[in-house]
Amino acid sequence: MDANALFRLTNGLYVLGANDNGTPVGSLIDAVSQVAHSPDIIIVSCGNNSYTKEVIEKTGELSLSVLGKSVNPFVIANFGFQSSRNVKKWDNVEADFKDGLPYLKDCTAVLKAKVISKQVFSSNTMFAAEVVDGECRNEEDALTYADYRNGFKDKVMQSFQEYKSKLNSQK
Repeated sequence: MDANALFRLTNGLYVLGANDNGTPVGSLIDAVSQVAHSPDIIIVSCGNNSYTKEVIEKTGELSLSVLGKSVNPFVIANFGFQSSRNVKKWDNVEADFKDGLPYLKDCTAVLKAKVISKQVFSSNTMFAAEVVDGECRNEEDALTYADYRNGFKDKVMQSFQEYKSKLNSQK
């Protein structure tokens, strides 16, 4: 099978958030889809080793920040290349909080959802969740996974290397 065929599916990039007893956690995901509209149901898939996934399983709720095309590459690096087990990722970005859940300030839209079911696969867990709140933050087009793979990824990698260098120089 040519695995590149899967990269032709249109997906966006999102920051998935949760609240672990007052500590915001989050991770970068690319698998979100609205699957029903009455009520509004989305599916969200995240890796089984994700700390954010573990917190969502405990709390039953999640936040979603939809990344726009002008997102700072560091946002993707921050949420995609390190774990909330070790890093307070939300301290590294401009965020706001509503009902205890974290949201990026610089994003095109935000959603709050409550988990109604889950399906566990060998690599990922898929949550079905009812959207209970949402807000458009600007009119910017969403950043797609194709955009990321077609050049934006290099900016993200460079941003993360600069961040790590800065951390190492502060030690």
